[in-house]
Amino acid sequence: MGEATQRARAYGEAKAGLFAGLADPQSHAVATAAIQLFERFVLPNRYTGGCYLTTMFLHRYLADERGIITVPVVGYVNDGTDDIMISHAWNEYQGRKVDITLNLVDPQISLSGDLLVLDHALRPGRAVYSYHAALNAAGEAANAAIESGGGFPAQLLRHKQAEHEGIVAKMAQPALMVQHQALAPPGLRYADMRAHLD
Repeated sequence: MGEATQRARAYGEAKAGLFAGLADPQSHAVATAAIQLFERFVLPNRYTGGCYLTTMFLHRYLADERGIITVPVVGYVNDGTDDIMISHAWNEYQGRKVDITLNLVDPQISLSGDLLVLDHALRPGRAVYSYHAALNAAGEAANAAIESGGGFPAQLLRHKQAEHEGIVAKMAQPALMVQHQALAPPGLRYADMRAHLD
């Protein structure tokens, strides 16, 4: 059996195991929406770096069309290779994480993480990421070291920090979330993602 076939079979088995363990229709709907968005939009489009928009979409779609309230989280992830913490967004439903973007990344920039649907790792990544609602002491120290080095890395860090703060504010206000998605490039707006779900 080829490696691709083995991966596909393992993915199918992981999905079956996830759905077999879901007792309520709301969790089933959350998992279905997340998996459909990953399989029909993220994966075929090789959509990387889209955690903010996909998190906003899933939150709005599940609330507006399914009556299910998730928590859109804007925090940080760490791949375990150093102390640098990267701004990242994911959804949570009843305390369980849904992260459909960390599994597909630009390999020249970062390591892939698990495809998480309600805390179930459906597709393994190259790293097991830790999730954080805020920077921890090690992350703050890593940022301070980058700042003290100056130059482009420090500029990029400041840009990313400002972007992170802006997204935190938008996730807290539905009207700003709608506006952010409306201003996304064509192909990445709410209706574009919605077209890929049943």
